Amino acid sequence: MEPAPADISRIVEYSRDRWAMARMPLALLFCLTGLAFVVYVEPRPPGAGVPTVFGLLMAAAAVVALAIYAFERMFEGRTMATRLLAAALVVLAVMVLVWNVPADFFHPGLWTKLPTNLFGWMLIAGGIGWITHALYRHLRPARPVLMLSPAGIAFHATWLRDLFIPWHEVRGVEALETMPASGIPYRYQDLTVVVISQEFYEAHILPKRGFMMGPGRELAEWLVDRYHHGGWDQVFWPKESPKESPKGSSMQMVLHHELFSIPPKQVREPVEARWKAFRNERPSSLPVARPIPGSREIYGAWSIDGSLWQAITFLVPLIGIIAILVDSTG
Repeated sequence: MEPAPADISRIVEYSRDRWAMARMPLALLFCLTGLAFVVYVEPRPPGAGVPTVFGLLMAAAAVVALAIYAFERMFEGRTMATRLLAAALVVLAVMVLVWNVPADFFHPGLWTKLPTNLFGWMLIAGGIGWITHALYRHLRPARPVLMLSPAGIAFHATWLRDLFIPWHEVRGVEALETMPASGIPYRYQDLTVVVISQEFYEAHILPKRGFMMGPGRELAEWLVDRYHHGGWDQVFWPKESPKESPKGSSMQMVLHHELFSIPPKQVREPVEARWKAFRNERPSSLPVARPIPGSREIYGAWSIDGSLWQAITFLVPLIGIIAILVDSTG
């Protein structure tokens, strides 16, 4: 069933609130683990055999992840090595600090001192930091990364600001198609793309890349942006077709539903409906989509749904934190 004209005219905003709030239970687990380390684990347990072996394993994991990264860049594939690399390097750095920093590393006269249990306090600080950020953004939402209006698509991210694509510049709305090394096209049915001309991409999008053209850009994007399905190389994909000449080639812009923790259809259907309705119009009075109270629709907003799973993920770490605090003060 086609959406009503009034629904198509409404502005659609995509919020990252659900994505951030869904990671609060993990932040609570960080706090719980860090508190357990601070209360029950000595800062320097006797014997360095276990931590040394663990540190070497983390170093090996980092080497493996770097190898996977090199393989990935060579064949333009996509793997989950980012998380392995990031976790390995962080844990390795923590192990080096906790187990190998001399006791007299900091001068006695300095106002800052190494915490009694560095690893535990780092976990607590990281968990509290994420919880604070998620709650702040829940109460005061940031500017939407993606917004749809009758005029077109507005996209705004830290690495690509104030991008606007009018609907008449969109050639199609379809699934992402890539060309692996085998030469056989592969379609990701769950990933929605808007197809734009190479000319529009080079004239209006590529110049916005700016400072990201440095020599360390690719590794920085892979380490940071790929983790949350963002970054230039995960959003813009050439549409390779033997029937198209270089002059008529196209670029695919991926609208990742994972960014907002929503089902794929909540991106595909609103985008496709508006493109079909407004692709033949060239509105000059709406250069940028502007949200109007009462006339917008928001996807990706977090709320208390009353489910048992949501209650368990939030309450279990909280109960554990309270139990450790009560036990430590009792």
